[in-house]
Amino acid sequence: MTSRTKLLKIAKTMANASLTANLVDANEVKKVTEAVISLNPANLTKILKIYKNLIENKMRKEEVTVEIPQKNAISKQFEQDIKKTTGAKRVSYVINPKLVAGAKITHGDWVYDQTLDTKLEQIILIS
Repeated sequence: MTSRTKLLKIAKTMANASLTANLVDANEVKKVTEAVISLNPANLTKILKIYKNLIENKMRKEEVTVEIPQKNAISKQFEQDIKKTTGAKRVSYVINPKLVAGAKITHGDWVYDQTLDTKLEQIILIS
């Protein structure tokens, strides 16, 4: 039986081999998974599950999602500030017409919610 530590080490090696310029590269992911599958090591399924989680976590950290009420509320400076602050490489926008004002920014497992709805909920909870 292979220890969890050894499986994690194998998956981390695979994840590192899947990066190009410290970003997840889809072509490299494909090459790495095909190579490992062709070797058919013991505990292949466990290794691939750990690898998948590592790649997903890396991808979440590479991208920031900004939820806004309308597209024209964004400036180039805002996007540059978000990238600089979070260290993310990409910013994606989600238009949520239910939002009245503000933005909800998600980066990995970190959420910064500055929407009007949230502010009103906080006021109601405090009073």
